[in-house]
Amino acid sequence: MLDETGLKDITKPFGEVERVMFEAGFVRGGAWDYSKASFDMKLSGETNNYYLRIQAHVVQGRLEDSKAVVRLEDPVFLRHIFPHGLEKEDEIPEEFKEDVQHAIQHVIDHLSN
Repeated sequence: MLDETGLKDITKPFGEVERVMFEAGFVRGGAWDYSKASFDMKLSGETNNYYLRIQAHVVQGRLEDSKAVVRLEDPVFLRHIFPHGLEKEDEIPEEFKEDVQHAIQHVIDHLSN
């Protein structure tokens, strides 16, 4: 987990969060229900694919309502393990550090006010 990024506990309307996430290069993955959503940014390496994931939990309303209020969690960095799924990584490969920092900073700049 990427601690102390400044994302944890940002609380905003879902429509605004989804727009900012899309602008930053995230997509809302299939891992969602009416109480939470995962926004993933895929990072392709030479030997592995990785994902920067930011989860949003509903604190008011239902997820598909753009006016629902969601609270963000700290991001996690995941490595895709074929065919088993995703595994949390403690270290971000050097080739992705700048992209990860830019994406997180974009979200902070547009949602923390």
